[in-house]
Amino acid sequence: MWRYFSEDRVSDYFGLAADETMALRVGKNQSPPILRLYTYRSNSALVGRFQRIENELNLNFCETQGISVNRRPTGGGAILMGEDQLGVAWMLREWEGCQAPRELMKHFAATLCDGLNSFGIDAKFRGKNDLEVEGRKIAGLGIHSNAAGGYLFHCSLLVGLDVTLMLKALNVPVEKLEAKKLQSIEGRITTVRKELDQNVSLNEVRDTLKTSFGKYFGIDFQKDHYTQEEQSAIAEMETSKYLNREWIYQKVEVPDLSGESRQMTPAGLIDVRVTMAGRQIKAVFIGGDFFAGESAVADIEGSLRWHSSEPEAIRKTLDPIYIRREDELSFLPVEVLCEAVLKAIESAQTIADGNTSGYGCFVNPQGANEESQHP
Repeated sequence: MWRYFSEDRVSDYFGLAADETMALRVGKNQSPPILRLYTYRSNSALVGRFQRIENELNLNFCETQGISVNRRPTGGGAILMGEDQLGVAWMLREWEGCQAPRELMKHFAATLCDGLNSFGIDAKFRGKNDLEVEGRKIAGLGIHSNAAGGYLFHCSLLVGLDVTLMLKALNVPVEKLEAKKLQSIEGRITTVRKELDQNVSLNEVRDTLKTSFGKYFGIDFQKDHYTQEEQSAIAEMETSKYLNREWIYQKVEVPDLSGESRQMTPAGLIDVRVTMAGRQIKAVFIGGDFFAGESAVADIEGSLRWHSSEPEAIRKTLDPIYIRREDELSFLPVEVLCEAVLKAIESAQTIADGNTSGYGCFVNPQGANEESQHP
């Protein structure tokens, strides 16, 4: 028997805090697996764990329009959530002995596809974290793993969407549009209502997905409410994290003489910044909308501090990390990361050739050593 939660119009800070708190309790065996189907109060703009909020969101527009902003524990790209987008949170430790995030993600995606297929929508799991209908995105997926061994799988399902509002609230990277060779962002997105050509209710979609989960995993649900202890833990998580500006607006102080590489890859958008002291890597920051364990990314960043910039030396350092943290880095191939780091180094060296200013200090995001995130 799994616990089932159905909620509507929650705040961004409560929605995120409840997901992370309950996934932690599942990891500690203080709760059976959970399925949570909920909506946010219109509207909330949420960036992925590894993204720079000022790069991804039009913060001035969000403020003037009353759009709340926050940072998810999962990776992936920026999203706009509200009463027409269904949030799906699946929390568990394992399923039939499987604890590999890639395999669990496939099961999660298959369940969602089955639910959409029951409406006659031919949704498929494409790329690293999207559900698509004939090449148009209808949902984005993400993963967060915690130190207790629990997994939180996220999905934002577009039942409906105000595309104009989304375009004004989010800064869409040029690389993404060019990579797909699309004339407009509308060509990349679809919704349940658009596919069905009718104003299907969000509750109907929610009920269908719940049924799909039950059939796929062969389980029954118990509709539940948070205990007093759980409510207190969620409130504490809200205060310490999702109402904390240091979490939401994490800053990376990029010095004048730094190099960067921002490119679309099969693993997603990789955004690498480096500081070079001569030909030595002084510091590195790895961001983007890829999926990876947060502590694993911090491990890589720390291992490359004051490091040789020679390609062979970088690969020699990264290979053992990838072996040791295979599950956490399974969505970010070492070859892809190496190429991005080397391009950032090349960029920094090009800048240095034309500027003799002193080198600055590069600061990694705060909170980089918390639980693993697979975005």
